[in-house]
Amino acid sequence: MRKFIGRRVRVETTGDSSEPTVVIHQGQRWEIAEIERTWFDTGHGATPVSAQSWRTRRHRKHFQVRTTDGRRLNLYLDYARSDEAVWQLVTVEEPDA
Repeated sequence: MRKFIGRRVRVETTGDSSEPTVVIHQGQRWEIAEIERTWFDTGHGATPVSAQSWRTRRHRKHFQVRTTDGRRLNLYLDYARSDEAVWQLVTVEEPDA
């Protein structure tokens, strides 16, 4: 079952790469076994057309990953801020029982 989380999380990456290796959320530590898919989101979301410009674009790199315990996580790196990496966990899908 997929559960919406929508919260900021701590993520460990390899070296200078933005690829996640560990996701930490509410005391749980999930090691990433596989990155299944990545994509970029540079859209405007719900911003009205009259207010859209390069400043209002999203700057996100999304990851769909599989953890070592079988969970599927959807998360993204908001790379609009250069001073710190901001990671958001969107959904967690539990493995089939």
